[in-house]
Amino acid sequence: MSSISASSIVINWSATGSDEIMQNVHMILTTPAGTVPFDREFGVDMSFLDLPLERSKAKMTVEYITKINKYEPRASINSVTFEYDELNGCMYPKVVIDLVDD
Repeated sequence: MSSISASSIVINWSATGSDEIMQNVHMILTTPAGTVPFDREFGVDMSFLDLPLERSKAKMTVEYITKINKYEPRASINSVTFEYDELNGCMYPKVVIDLVDD
């Protein structure tokens, strides 16, 4: 079981195995949909950003599950939880995945 956060990463072009899967999931979750030429569906639909908190969490969770299932079938979402910075009005998703055996 591994978790993904929104922190930036350095791309390892020679990553293999679990490192490659984690890197791919990170790229899916941090790329806004519509920004990748020739695959405008890649990434996450960011329209949840301006929704009320509970609707935003629900839409974000569904979007994460849908996109990881589509673009990285070697990962399975175990859970999506949220941490809050109430002082700055920020919500941070935490995605926990399991690696799927072939």
